[in-house]
Amino acid sequence: MSETKVIPKKTKSNLLSSLRSSTEHGQSTGSNSSVLEETEGDVGQIGKHISKGSVTINRDEYLHAHRELTHDYQQLKMKNNLLHRRFADYYKKRKLEHVLKPLENSADLEEKYQQKLFTYAELKDKEEKEIHDIKTKIQAVENQFKHNLENAEQKCDELIQLERSTGTGLIYSKTGKPMGEKTIERFLTLQRHKAEQAAQLCLRYIRVRNAVAELEVVIRKLETLGPGLHVAHFEQMYIDKQNYMNKIEEREDELIKNRTKCTEHNQILAHIREKMHHTDEVIDFTEGDLGDADLEFLKARERLGHAKGERDKLRWSLESERMKAGLLTRRDLLRDFQDATDEVVNLKERKCHLMNQITKIRHKLRESRRQYQFQPIAAEKDEELDNLS
Repeated sequence: MSETKVIPKKTKSNLLSSLRSSTEHGQSTGSNSSVLEETEGDVGQIGKHISKGSVTINRDEYLHAHRELTHDYQQLKMKNNLLHRRFADYYKKRKLEHVLKPLENSADLEEKYQQKLFTYAELKDKEEKEIHDIKTKIQAVENQFKHNLENAEQKCDELIQLERSTGTGLIYSKTGKPMGEKTIERFLTLQRHKAEQAAQLCLRYIRVRNAVAELEVVIRKLETLGPGLHVAHFEQMYIDKQNYMNKIEEREDELIKNRTKCTEHNQILAHIREKMHHTDEVIDFTEGDLGDADLEFLKARERLGHAKGERDKLRWSLESERMKAGLLTRRDLLRDFQDATDEVVNLKERKCHLMNQITKIRHKLRESRRQYQFQPIAAEKDEELDNLS
């Protein structure tokens, strides 16, 4: 038997992929044999650096792998068909049959897709380059920051050392005693703490300022829709449009009302014309009756003159009777008289009440005077008794 040589894993994977592609596209056994020959050539090239002996291939293993791959292909194909049916049923239930229709100009779409992929790859490369540049810049800034920080810390330490050396020989002006090391260290720690607080506040202010600037930029971008176009202008134009639309609707309502009024007025005018013919006839009849009414009017005027004379006589007689009656004919005078009498009665009652109070007060005053007169006499008698005792 001939000696078999082990094939590398890379050539095996290439062989399996070529066999899979040949089975998917339905190539013949001749193509499979050509693929095997190519792979054999590849194997020979790869093994060229190792040994120059003849290479033999065990076809049983490849046939077994081919059968397994075809079996897997059939299984996946059945699964794919089943999933396609499920998708078709789902889209039919949702009334989306247009998804199942084949796309028109698929070649153009593939070309566009390939172009978009190329542009995506270019953009990705460009983004990677930009990211690399940004990282280099950030690294340079960090190095500069570290260098500046080291210089600042060194200068700060030198300043603290100088302050410590100058503070050791200081003397209090009030007490005249030299300043201790603990007080100097306490002042230095307090100064360092205050400096750290100031640095933190400054850093916080810078961050807030940058955030505010970024927000202002974002707000400006949001407010600008294009060159010379702003959101405020759009909103104002939208408000004006709404106002004009409301005015147009109001004018249309007014036009509809005016049209209805015009139709109503036309109907009224037609009805009035019909009535005018009837009123002309009525006027002719009433003009005949007007002469009779004028005669009756003259007679009524004469009767009115006689009635007015009788009225004046009755008025004069009534006025004389009123003068004789006096207060009985004027209600306001009677009302004032009644109010005056009621007020007089109330004042009399109040007078009696006040007189009673005055008498009571006089009685009380007399009793208090009597008691006041007897008090000094009693006090003298008590003093005499005390003296006797």
